[in-house]
Amino acid sequence: MVDDDARSERTKDAEPDRRQQDREQGPLDVLGRSTLVGGLAALPPPPTAPPVAAPLRPRPGPPGSRQDRARATATPAPRSASEDGALPSVFLEKVDEPAAPARADKPAKSGRNGASEKREKQEAPPQEPEDQSSSPESTITLWGGMQSGKSTLLAALSRAVQDPLYGKWTIYPDDHASQKFLGDLARLLYRERKFPNATLTEQRPVRFTLAGDLTGTRYSRAGRRLFRRGAERARDLTEFKVTVRDLPGEAFDLRSQTGAAYGSRLIKDLGAARAMVYVVDPVREWQVNGDDGPVTKDARQNADFFTEVLGGVATEINMRRERQGNFLPHSIAVCLAKFDDDRVFRFACEQGNVRVNPRTGQPEVMDAKRLFDGLCNAFPHGSLREIQQQIEQFFAPERVGYFVCSAVGFWVDPDRGFDFENPYLINHVEDSVRFVAPPRPVNVLEPFLFLRGFGPTQS
Repeated sequence: MVDDDARSERTKDAEPDRRQQDREQGPLDVLGRSTLVGGLAALPPPPTAPPVAAPLRPRPGPPGSRQDRARATATPAPRSASEDGALPSVFLEKVDEPAAPARADKPAKSGRNGASEKREKQEAPPQEPEDQSSSPESTITLWGGMQSGKSTLLAALSRAVQDPLYGKWTIYPDDHASQKFLGDLARLLYRERKFPNATLTEQRPVRFTLAGDLTGTRYSRAGRRLFRRGAERARDLTEFKVTVRDLPGEAFDLRSQTGAAYGSRLIKDLGAARAMVYVVDPVREWQVNGDDGPVTKDARQNADFFTEVLGGVATEINMRRERQGNFLPHSIAVCLAKFDDDRVFRFACEQGNVRVNPRTGQPEVMDAKRLFDGLCNAFPHGSLREIQQQIEQFFAPERVGYFVCSAVGFWVDPDRGFDFENPYLINHVEDSVRFVAPPRPVNVLEPFLFLRGFGPTQS
């Protein structure tokens, strides 16, 4: 009887705890907190917990029935956390995943839509050219010696941007003084059909923005991206600034009186820029180093306007600690100007380096670097070889581009097309030079596109 009373007292004491545990956990608690990711109810009981947790209550049945004997045989005894060192796999999945956005067995259609939305979000930034065009990335400076054609090259830009090959472009002067300067140059070249006068005194800096739409052209970066079927192709907009300090070409000769006055400012301007168009005058090589010797009183060569200026820029960059390894951080477009001159044109033809563009009907050079190297070899005592060596020494190869330009272009007969025997647009009238037709620039915009990171896509 004592044993029975003690057993009944222990049973009475355990019943309130069991009822309290049932109220706290409930028979269907597996559908409660355990379904939440990281829910504490999903974890095994701690080591201090009783070894046997409150099981789900089976439906009552006759004692000793076949159903009870089968359940007792099939149901193993629960183990504590110390006995089972690993969590069940279903719990590991819930704990390891911080968030479960969707069921794993969701229909495939919903999964494809989710992947498509993810790709659209990833492609969103490059498909918004408005943000890219709102802030120009670089400033381009123009560099060249005396009578190299810098002003004529600027004047030709107003017509070169109208070529549909490059898309739709517009020139926006940054101030009224720049607008007047560019307008006067364009009027001289296209209305009066004359070359601009040489710059003799310092002028205010000319600043303008080139804004273009390259959509659908060979230069479009959007052409390299894939778009969904039926999606509208994004417009490929870009813009960049051009800054030109209109100084006499003699200012680039630092040993001259003009160069001594303006040289320090030129070097700082070129050092602050990260892109430059350097205009090479190949005609000067014939004038100074030709078979007839110097044909003008001015025997200075192209390197006299290049070498010391580049050395000053290199020193300025090194003092600022902006050098990138062995190279300057600049990109440079080397422009061989005056392609329409008889000596330059005939030299390129003798190289077999000229073809007629079927779209424009005008001749163009197939390999500009080959023409530049050929001129270096043709004038062993000239200065182009020195310029070539310095470009290879100070500039990274991928940041150097060679171009052959003509601000005037060639004469193309409307009926017979281009005639190699009569190719020139220039007509000498008394002491002045006139054009028989409005100029048609050749490769004037390409150097600026190269410096901005644009190039024709491969077909």
